[in-house]
Amino acid sequence: MAPIVKPEDFPSPDSRLELTVSYGETDRMGYAYYGHYPHWFERGRGHFIKERGMSYGEVETRGVWLPVRDLAVRYLRPAHYDDVVTVRTAIAAWGRASVTFVYQVFGPPDASILLAAGETLHACTTPEGRPMAVPGWLRGLFSV
Repeated sequence: MAPIVKPEDFPSPDSRLELTVSYGETDRMGYAYYGHYPHWFERGRGHFIKERGMSYGEVETRGVWLPVRDLAVRYLRPAHYDDVVTVRTAIAAWGRASVTFVYQVFGPPDASILLAAGETLHACTTPEGRPMAVPGWLRGLFSV
């Protein structure tokens, strides 16, 4: 189960991405479908990388792939159609050949209500899928 990090204990640096829950992201009950949260994490992760001056595609062009090895989500409260949610993203841990991202999704009324928390563990591999040590430039990029 994904740990719930208190907002004040969330790792730094972090990034925040604001999203609006679309009608197509909701289920029959009007809640954001649970399967969309991992996609929101992915979007938050891409935003985190882009805020540091590089796109995820550029990381891959440099020969580093970050496939997801593990995913955990803890759902606390539902998001609803047309809610504005904020996805907060940071790095919680580095391994020799891995990186762990953590996420928090906040919702209305003022983006202060914690709706979900999660984490993804990524292997660091070559484009052929072979494990590789996390390059120093990547660790440096993600630490700013």
